[in-house]
Amino acid sequence: MFEHADVADQPAPGWSEETFAPWREALEDGALALDMLREEQQRIGSAEAWRARWIAEFCRSRPWTNDRPDTEIGAAAAATRAARPSILATVSEWAVDEVATALSITSAKAQAWMVQSLQLVDRLPATLDALAAGALTWDHAAALCQVVAPLDDDQLRVHAEERLLTRLGHKTPTQLRAAAHRLVQRLDADAISRRVETALRERGIAVHPTGDGLGSLSVTNLPLPVLRAVEDALRQYADAARTPGDTRTRQQRMVDCLLDLVLRPGEHGLAPVQAQLTVIATITTLLGGDDPGEISGDVVPAHTVRALARALGVLPADGAAPVDPTGATAGPEPTREGGDRPEAQQEAAPTEAGQAARAAAAGLTDLLDARTLNGTALAHRPHIAVVDELTGQLLALTDAAGLRSGQALGPPPPTDRYTPTDALRRHVQLRDRRCRFPGCRRPGRACDQHHLTRWPLGDTSAENLCCLCRHHHRLVHQAPGWELHALSDGALRFTTPTGQVLITHPAGPRDDASPPGRSDGPQTGVDPPGDDPPPF
Repeated sequence: MFEHADVADQPAPGWSEETFAPWREALEDGALALDMLREEQQRIGSAEAWRARWIAEFCRSRPWTNDRPDTEIGAAAAATRAARPSILATVSEWAVDEVATALSITSAKAQAWMVQSLQLVDRLPATLDALAAGALTWDHAAALCQVVAPLDDDQLRVHAEERLLTRLGHKTPTQLRAAAHRLVQRLDADAISRRVETALRERGIAVHPTGDGLGSLSVTNLPLPVLRAVEDALRQYADAARTPGDTRTRQQRMVDCLLDLVLRPGEHGLAPVQAQLTVIATITTLLGGDDPGEISGDVVPAHTVRALARALGVLPADGAAPVDPTGATAGPEPTREGGDRPEAQQEAAPTEAGQAARAAAAGLTDLLDARTLNGTALAHRPHIAVVDELTGQLLALTDAAGLRSGQALGPPPPTDRYTPTDALRRHVQLRDRRCRFPGCRRPGRACDQHHLTRWPLGDTSAENLCCLCRHHHRLVHQAPGWELHALSDGALRFTTPTGQVLITHPAGPRDDASPPGRSDGPQTGVDPPGDDPPPF
């Protein structure tokens, strides 16, 4: 078949020693680095195994009997209890907060580590030993916790764990999870139904900020056929919405259609709803400056604030280039060859910049001077905040009418009632901006107003109120060993049952302007569950 088959029998010349020498040293160095990496990974596995053991030990020191009984007012809501992982049923609901603050991690991460640690210690001891020996990573162990640990039959669980560890080889965590799914389906088909039922109870929607005023919206734990149906419906909407000259991709049109379907009021036959957004921006930002603003607790670029304000009709739409309060244009000035501008442009530029600045200022003046909300997207007249120049903390909150009437600048007056007035509630919400518990990011508008000194011993005033989400409001009233004290500078000092001290301050428009030494505790970034209303 081949005329020169004898050539194939000749040995290939290969690399000469002279050619291979430069590569040999690099390959040997890389091999040494990988050997050190494997050893380090084994030490990490051993440390993670000890972390699991200590977390499990801590959980046993916080039994569920520390919590308020279901029969008493202020106990956790039934929906909250049902949503907790079953393996935490014997653990106090406040244990998650202690782990999160002790390790400066999110509440979600703290709960996940607690669940996995108890599963490894109590249900998958062989996996825990393999982790301690460095035979697998935490991600491998988490895969077995997810699929094998829920097996109720002890013998089946031990058999499945042993078989998967024996055949671990060089499987990645994804491959190990897939193998565990196949094995569990053969051993206990009912386990799938139980796992699906648990996942459906945990379904939800989450927003994940990604920076620069952007983020992602995720829908979790829905049946895959339902998600495929939603995807197909959005694809059909996107294809129907395509028009000649539309440069958007199908994916972009699908996202735009989803927003239109959700946010378009009354177009789908259901009762219209209103999305409530709190927009916080400086006058400089609204006039065209670069200071970032804040929309419902998320920091966003200045141009996003202005675009939203124009889209909602809060500020007049205009095509002028952004300007700053001094009247300077934001873009580069046109030049001609030689670097000199035409005389006509030299005369027109200041005039155009001044007109743009005056138009922006006039629009802002009209906004602040609004006397009626008819025909606007406003829920109330815009407020003017007086803030501390150094810290950015709120000092007073008023409006244009209050300034014209000579209203005193400062917090609203206290009330002799338990419930704060609307003005007082609004002041505290915008002062604190979010739950004051260390690391909690629940927006102030979704929080309770907590009396630092119990009412009626303490009055209902700005100095005696702070924002706490429902979960952490219940914690300061009910969790054994927790203490909360107000400090003279408006800070709050939280002391955990183990003596750890965490201090938080009102967020302020510019968190980067915090005073030296300020500590606001771990940033958990997770909204705790909502429970039954007070009293506690």
